[in-house]
Amino acid sequence: MSGNVVDMEYNVVLVRYGEITLKSPYVRELMEKTLVNSIAYKLKRHGIDFLEIRKIPGRIFVRLDSAEETVRASEIVSKVFGVVSTSPSIEINNDLTELRKNVVAYSSKILREGETFAIRVRRVKKYPITSKELEKILGADVLNALKYLKLKVNLTAPSKTIYVEVRSRKAYIYHEIVKGVGGLPYGVEGKAVALISGGIDSPVAAWLIMKRGVKIIPLFFNLGKYTTPEARSKALNVIRKIRDWAPEAEFYFYEIPFEKALENIVEKIPVQYTCIFCKTIMFKVAERVASIENAKAIVTGESLGQVASQTLDNIYVISRDLRIPVLRPLIGFDKEEIVSLAKNIGTYDVSARSIVECKASPSSRGSYAVAHAKL
Repeated sequence: MSGNVVDMEYNVVLVRYGEITLKSPYVRELMEKTLVNSIAYKLKRHGIDFLEIRKIPGRIFVRLDSAEETVRASEIVSKVFGVVSTSPSIEINNDLTELRKNVVAYSSKILREGETFAIRVRRVKKYPITSKELEKILGADVLNALKYLKLKVNLTAPSKTIYVEVRSRKAYIYHEIVKGVGGLPYGVEGKAVALISGGIDSPVAAWLIMKRGVKIIPLFFNLGKYTTPEARSKALNVIRKIRDWAPEAEFYFYEIPFEKALENIVEKIPVQYTCIFCKTIMFKVAERVASIENAKAIVTGESLGQVASQTLDNIYVISRDLRIPVLRPLIGFDKEEIVSLAKNIGTYDVSARSIVECKASPSSRGSYAVAHAKL
């Protein structure tokens, strides 16, 4: 963020959320409450003591006692699922005199000589002055008070935009908007079991489902001698990275010893069908875990056509006997898109350190008959 943090005297993080506002009143109230709890948890987890969290329709305000903490909190809250954006702001009374004085003071700290600027105002309907009128008044005040800076108004492409939000009792001034992750608050859509391998794709798939409000339960299959020695530690490190995004204290995973099962598959099944049988059994185990956890779906990192078990034929075979849906958020992504997202969410560096390979793998397209043979 630009500007001198101390000089700005920030004291409130303004939090915006979007999709939640489209829900029915009951669902919206539930999701807003979950979002507030998620924000509070994330701030406490990062050691930030906030003074208050207050919610109004379409906005959440987090009040803090220092500018430094406000800026830091703004960045942290932007990474909470359900948050569209945040802004470190100055909270003042909405009296017009206070507004005019504080907008000039704020502008003097961020505008530089010769720059162009615009003032954008949003206000509650009952405020006696319209947004356009306020913009004209405040813009004129800035031009007059800061003549020595030779500023100009540019409403199309200003060097800086100063935002003012006028509420029933308070007003908020800010100029920076931190993009949030969006989505829905974590957990509002129930639970799903997410298969995690330690590779690049599976944590990205899990993250995308978390973003849609689903609480995930990671499930790792330990292939033992059929994979690399560091596969387990990689998977656990990836799970820790995913855990960083979960805004609640309770987070656990399942580890399934799978070496013996894979050994039986390798010994008894034609090599070209190894992947199909392996994945089919994994899905059945995941379905059982989902039943134990009262989860409603399985999440995988499959991308259509990327590897042997991810051809359309094989996806059809390994999924058709399941009683719960399989969510594949990466199904239409190419590898470059997945890698880019992995870097953005912080899992790539762990996943890409070395390739996790299954030594039992090879494959051709499957068939319904073969997939239903008995081991």
